[in-house]
Amino acid sequence: MSQVWRLLVMLALLPVAMAFAGVSASEIGQNRQTVRIGILTFAERSDTLSAWQATADYLARQTGHGIRIEPLTPSELDRQVKARALDFIISNQFVAVGYKKDWGASQLLTLIPADGRDPARAMGSALVVRAGAPVTRWQQLAELNIVSTDPRAFGGFLIFAGEMVRRGLDPVADLPGLTFEGFPQTKLLQKLWLHEADMAILPACVLEQAIARGEYPEGAFDIALAKSTPGFACGVSSELYPYTALSKLGHTKSALATEVARALLSMDANTAAAVTGGYRGWSVPVNDNRVFALKHTLREWPFQTNWQRVASAAMPWFGAIVLCLLLGYLHHLRIKRLVVKRTRALETEIEQHRETQRAFNEQQRQFYRAQRVLLTGEMASGISHELKQPLAGIRYLAQGCLYRLKDHEPEIASALGGVLTQVDRAQETISRLRSFCQQPSRSVPYRVDTLIEETLALISPELKRLKLEPSLTLAEVEARLDPGLMTQVLVNVLLNALDAMAGQPTPWLGISLETTDSGCLIRVSDNGCGLTEAQLSRLFFPFESAKADGLGLGMVICKRIVEEHGGKISAHNRFDAPAIAPQIESSPSGLEICIEMPLGAEND
Repeated sequence: MSQVWRLLVMLALLPVAMAFAGVSASEIGQNRQTVRIGILTFAERSDTLSAWQATADYLARQTGHGIRIEPLTPSELDRQVKARALDFIISNQFVAVGYKKDWGASQLLTLIPADGRDPARAMGSALVVRAGAPVTRWQQLAELNIVSTDPRAFGGFLIFAGEMVRRGLDPVADLPGLTFEGFPQTKLLQKLWLHEADMAILPACVLEQAIARGEYPEGAFDIALAKSTPGFACGVSSELYPYTALSKLGHTKSALATEVARALLSMDANTAAAVTGGYRGWSVPVNDNRVFALKHTLREWPFQTNWQRVASAAMPWFGAIVLCLLLGYLHHLRIKRLVVKRTRALETEIEQHRETQRAFNEQQRQFYRAQRVLLTGEMASGISHELKQPLAGIRYLAQGCLYRLKDHEPEIASALGGVLTQVDRAQETISRLRSFCQQPSRSVPYRVDTLIEETLALISPELKRLKLEPSLTLAEVEARLDPGLMTQVLVNVLLNALDAMAGQPTPWLGISLETTDSGCLIRVSDNGCGLTEAQLSRLFFPFESAKADGLGLGMVICKRIVEEHGGKISAHNRFDAPAIAPQIESSPSGLEICIEMPLGAEND
């Protein structure tokens, strides 16, 4: 029972313990979180941390959250804000206003100085010189060695730069002796004291605070170009601006900002946090119009584009564009290389085609030359055949006249003898011409189907002219033949077939090669005009032609060549023969040439 009573007593005393700790019962149920507060500092980091740690402890007790403060220089503060590593910042008004655009900062509270200055008029620049220094005009500053902490120090350099610009002076170009010494600010007074500088740019009241701490004797320094500022206890050389501000960043939740602002507004001037921090308390935000006016004077945002931030934001896009351009250029080089490569290949192919065309033309010329030789031979044979009979008749008649002449007519006998001599000479001349024009054949083993394909390639221009694609049924057959002479036969037969189909709307040419018991059979069929029975009966007679300009020797040549190979050639109209092409059975016209060839033997 004693343990139960002890537990009840502890539960009863829990609200009292929480009250002493400054934490309400409702806050116990909330999730604690770490609140990150960045403090802009121009002093030693340890001094800033010790000054603001009591304020952090005060906020932790009031809100129930963990409070972490981080003293940061201007560049460090920029990096932390950009990385979203902070929830609140305590900084001068110039920096707070600058964070509004890019990071959504909004001012929550303004710090009240410990000496009771109006927080709306608490910041200014003091131009500190050694006592008795004769500085009465702003133009004299160009002749002095001036020291400042940092170009971004609000109460130091920035407010001073605004005063220079309003007077038509350039705070950099017109001050050749200006140097920035860094932090802390108190070391500027030391350089001035040691005669290492002629003037120091410091926030207002820094000099008075150093003298109050006994660091320097009273009257050792003066404020140059001092302004009259009623109600302001410190010497100042510029206009006055609002004091330090507490701002929340854009990603910080409004509920958290409300808790922090409520806790700081409830702070009393005698609270340990305020005493340690050197301030009296916090007030609602003051009017910051003068800060905007200073930014306008210095051409800072929002009155001038921050090109550094623009460049930083655009850098990924710029890199992507450069990468795309680079890839595009590499692709262009690849395409160019392929074009050059394929152009060379095309030029090589064109040259090969030209060589092939030249070879084909030379082959055609040789073919036509051989054809003319054959034609001449056949003409000689025909002329010889036709002239031998009348010459024989002349001989017989002359010899008969000689037998009947009397001995007392020697002149006539001599003339008739001359006639016989000339007849013999004519017959001998004809025989020599026939022998000269005859072309001996040379038989070799050769594929007949290959010979047909080569012949079709030879007459391909004529096939293209008629837009004709021959129908081929070719077996693989090899025979002993003279390729040149047999090419003459096939060319003659095929050209005759093409001439016969000149008027056909849909010409058709069929070529088949098959084996037989005695050799092979070549069939060449067309759907041309065909021949009459009389023309068929005299097809292989010399000087018989169905063409108006034909000599009538082509088929005679074919017949002689085929018979010389031991074969035979025949022709008949297609309606007398079985149709080779079923698709044209409805058109029973045309001619079919059949060439029967023996295969031959090696010793033939």
